[in-house]
Amino acid sequence: MHNRFDQFRRSALGQQLEQLIDTPQRYLEYAALSRAGIPAVTAIVHDLQHKFTEVAADQSARQFCGAMVGDVMRRHGHQLLRPRGRVPGGYFSYGAVWSPLPQARSFAELLASLAAMPQQVLQRLATLPPARQRARPAGTAFSALEHLCHLRDLDDDAFRPRVRAILEQPQPLLHGVNGSEWAIARDYQAQDYAQAASGMVRARGELLALLQGCDAEAQARVGVWEGRQRLTLAELVADMVAHDDTHLQEIDELLLALDGCAV
Repeated sequence: MHNRFDQFRRSALGQQLEQLIDTPQRYLEYAALSRAGIPAVTAIVHDLQHKFTEVAADQSARQFCGAMVGDVMRRHGHQLLRPRGRVPGGYFSYGAVWSPLPQARSFAELLASLAAMPQQVLQRLATLPPARQRARPAGTAFSALEHLCHLRDLDDDAFRPRVRAILEQPQPLLHGVNGSEWAIARDYQAQDYAQAASGMVRARGELLALLQGCDAEAQARVGVWEGRQRLTLAELVADMVAHDDTHLQEIDELLLALDGCAV
């Protein structure tokens, strides 16, 4: 899940919502709804109405719920079909519609997704006027400029170093980063928009150059995430693709918010 929810996730409400959302039985409900073309988040509406009435007035909590459901679906291999499907029952006007079944992707397909991301971002932001490039409406995470800076720096200072560590070391320790803290410490809002965009394209190209030579043996090499989870290079790359998908969805939400639509 995007680290903008880290603080909320540690709150009492965040922990209670996570217990509601991330369970094996609940995933079965999400999968069944997805086969019917209904947003997966619909599965928790009844419980929210009866057990979490305060969430109706808490936009951050509702966004956390949507992101958490998305995290579960991506973890099980489902792909995003539509970012905004109608959710019956109230609490959510729209929710993501996921693929009916998990879709395993080859390493080559994952690399193709990574390669496509910069242009997908730039196409979404192409018509954004300069006056709105730093705008951050209520309920959104990053401005357009902050998204560009974050994606650039993540490739440069997190993704690429993790890949190198797995390729060069036996079971290296891999650590997460706090993108929200980076945005403040590196003063993303003061950076040049065009340079951030070109830097994002450049950084992704360098990441892909490192990954494209990885054969089956390299793809099977293992790192240890935060000391508690072992994952292969191929699984790490799948997580990168999931992170990209999260940002594309958040950029869509940002553009809708900038257009005056509810997110």
